Amino acid sequence: MLNSKESLWEKFLKKWAWLYLFSFILWPIGYFVKIILSYDLKVEEIWILYWIIGLVTLLTTYHDLGLTEALNFFLPKYIVEKNYDKFKSALVYAMFAQVPTSLLIWGALFFGSDFLATHYFHSKELATETAYVLKVFSLFFIWMNLYQIVNTVFGATQNTKYQKWTEIIRMLAILGFTMFYWLWDKWSLNNYSWTWIYWLWFWIIFSYILFFFKYYLPYLKDARIYYDKKMLKEIFAYAVWVLLAANVGTILWQLDMQLIIYLLWPMEAGYYTNYLSIIWIPFLVITPIFWFLFPVISELSSKNETDKITTIKTMFYKYFSIIAIIVSVFAFVFAKEIAIILYSEKFRMSWIIMQYSIFFLIFNFLLQINFQILAWIGKVKERLKILVIWLVINLILNLILIHYMWVVGSALATWITWIPIFYLSHLKTKKFSSNFDYKFFIKNIIFAAILWIWMQYLIVIQLVWKTRTQMLFWILLIGFLYIITFGLFNMKEWKMFITELLKLKKSKI
Repeated sequence: MLNSKESLWEKFLKKWAWLYLFSFILWPIGYFVKIILSYDLKVEEIWILYWIIGLVTLLTTYHDLGLTEALNFFLPKYIVEKNYDKFKSALVYAMFAQVPTSLLIWGALFFGSDFLATHYFHSKELATETAYVLKVFSLFFIWMNLYQIVNTVFGATQNTKYQKWTEIIRMLAILGFTMFYWLWDKWSLNNYSWTWIYWLWFWIIFSYILFFFKYYLPYLKDARIYYDKKMLKEIFAYAVWVLLAANVGTILWQLDMQLIIYLLWPMEAGYYTNYLSIIWIPFLVITPIFWFLFPVISELSSKNETDKITTIKTMFYKYFSIIAIIVSVFAFVFAKEIAIILYSEKFRMSWIIMQYSIFFLIFNFLLQINFQILAWIGKVKERLKILVIWLVINLILNLILIHYMWVVGSALATWITWIPIFYLSHLKTKKFSSNFDYKFFIKNIIFAAILWIWMQYLIVIQLVWKTRTQMLFWILLIGFLYIITFGLFNMKEWKMFITELLKLKKSKI
């Protein structure tokens, strides 16, 4: 299942190539869907739909009892041992453990939809629609159990091709049904909510076909399922700490939105929702890399190859800090244009929110690296402690800054919190740290500042009277030239990076 003959160079370079080939197909589809929704639905309806999706996403953490992350930690170890009996047994344990929680969450959302619509979402004018959408999304948990197990196998075996093919099926299904409702003039909050259930059905069918032929027949058909008390205890002990961390993460995720709703108005929550969609764009670039990093770190940790983990962390720190700076400068300069292109003039406020938080992106990027290392060397307790500290700081800052700065204060509070949390996570992974290249970092900051001044005072003024389509063309063109300019500026560094990769090419894991 895992190709032990592959070097780190092959694992990262080849699999990242697949990740980004598919990602460049997937990203436009996802944002095209939201553009359609933002055009058809009111600001309040957009908020309801995406915060129900957010609630469902958070509840999936409780639905899987932390077992998804636990399986990602243990399955690579079983593959290294070639113990497919353990592999198959762990999958069965996880699947059946999730059935009661799936039914419990489905029941809570379905039968409690009217109560939640009024008291949780505070949607008095849209209470009926909100309750209906909650009932639709409650079906998500009936089917999620089937999907999640197979997708975990794809992730644990580092099979990025299968993961991304199933992602394409998902996005094409969402796009297809969204376009159907849009073209046939049947668009409504209720109808659009069903598209998230339809894609799940397509995803399950396609995923299980791949799983059956590529995993079950060659590896698991003859493997036996057996009860192993020690293995069961190890998996669930790990999962408990993941679940506790997820509880804190759940509160953190909902904290800013709930405070905005209670202290401000649902309209501000609508602006904040689309701001989150814009700020999430950079994470579309890095999240696939980090998710692929999970099983690789787990595999290296199981073999005690800490020097290779140090190499990975050092390279990620060096290059992702610069990626964060590059993205932050461009997003700050063109924040208004990006918000208008994606979601029209009625969401203009979203760009103001983004400008208050974008330069804290670097701390989030580096924090993600540290959190993945902590998770996959088994230090989930340390991650939980950091999350609790994060929760306390975030709550205090939100209460202060929302009072003085309204909705932008919440965004600023959340992102300021990343600074101390990054520092704590760095201390916990310090044994994997090497010397940071400050010269490279400062050189790129100065160059980014020069480009910032050039774009702010010579380019932005050219976009003032452009239409959304014209803006899109110019933003894409400027963005392409901006990236090429940075590439040429760091040409020497790119050659050094290739040299480092070639060293890893000889390094088997």
